[in-house]
Amino acid sequence: MDTLDLRPERASHGKFELTMNTTKTGSSVLVAFIFLFAFQTRLFAEKNAVPVLHVEKETVDFGKVIVGREVTVRFDIQNKGGGKLLLYDVAASCAECTTILSHPDKLDADEKGVIEVKLFTAELQGSVDRTLSVYSNDPRGSRRILHITGNVWSPLELRPHYIYFPIVKSVDSQKELRVEITNTTEGEIVLSKARSSSKKFRATVLAGEEGKKYTLVVSTVPPLEFGNNKGLITIDTDYEGLPTIQISATAKVRPPLEFSPSRIYLKAGVLTKPVRKYFRLSIRSKEPVEILGHSLNIAGPTVEVTERKPGRYVRYAVFFPEGFRVDPGLDAVLTVRTTHGQFSELNLPIQVYANFPQGKKN
Repeated sequence: MDTLDLRPERASHGKFELTMNTTKTGSSVLVAFIFLFAFQTRLFAEKNAVPVLHVEKETVDFGKVIVGREVTVRFDIQNKGGGKLLLYDVAASCAECTTILSHPDKLDADEKGVIEVKLFTAELQGSVDRTLSVYSNDPRGSRRILHITGNVWSPLELRPHYIYFPIVKSVDSQKELRVEITNTTEGEIVLSKARSSSKKFRATVLAGEEGKKYTLVVSTVPPLEFGNNKGLITIDTDYEGLPTIQISATAKVRPPLEFSPSRIYLKAGVLTKPVRKYFRLSIRSKEPVEILGHSLNIAGPTVEVTERKPGRYVRYAVFFPEGFRVDPGLDAVLTVRTTHGQFSELNLPIQVYANFPQGKKN
């Protein structure tokens, strides 16, 4: 019986199927390669669009200077990324001795800029290391620490080198503190004419050993003010290059009613979960004080009284609900009303962190 041989056809058909599968596989590999290349190209482009804060020298040393000299320091910076660099804030660790003169708000790609500050050395001595915190949108770190170092030398040694009166209980208190001043040079230095920048302090310089040792006597002058009373004591000298020396004086008088902490801080943005901020109102009044009530000047948060000790303190909490929007320019106030004659209204500020990005324009 005759039969039909199909083997060549099957072989040919199998070869055709193999060719088709190979073509499909090659196409898939090509598509995958194109997709991967496009993805990597996009990642590379996105990476290049990221701002990068570069600081040429993160530590600037101003060398050795005589006390009282003002020192200007520059930090050269550059945006070495592809995106726009925003500088939100430059904050000094020593606000009283450091002034921020200038800094750019933004830098385009490859653009250079300068952060310039002035350091006042009147109340510094010996080795100095003051820092600047630079806040930006650099994704590698929103805060960069810069250092200002050097040595402040004085021919006169002051012990102590500042005047701080212990907490004063009354505005009518009169206290006295002394500072010993020693001439560390071989020659003589004459000191004279001590004076205070504030009427709350009186200063007198006494000669223990003419030209070598002196005593500065500083006393408070009532009535003081509640809170911090500050003044700057200045003394004339005949030393070449050092016409005056200065020393700060501080006397804190505790008020009869006082918040602790003195303000509430929040981060800008929408709260993803509820937040409670606790604080305490201390009562140190000699006369009886009654708390009449409290109020907030913003909608959304609520105030809770968590503990009360009549005549001593009241503990509070401000409750911020989930979803509450904290605007960068938030300037809210909690007001507590009392029966105290001088402190009938007490205000507790509620603010955004001072060094948190404030949403400056691009």
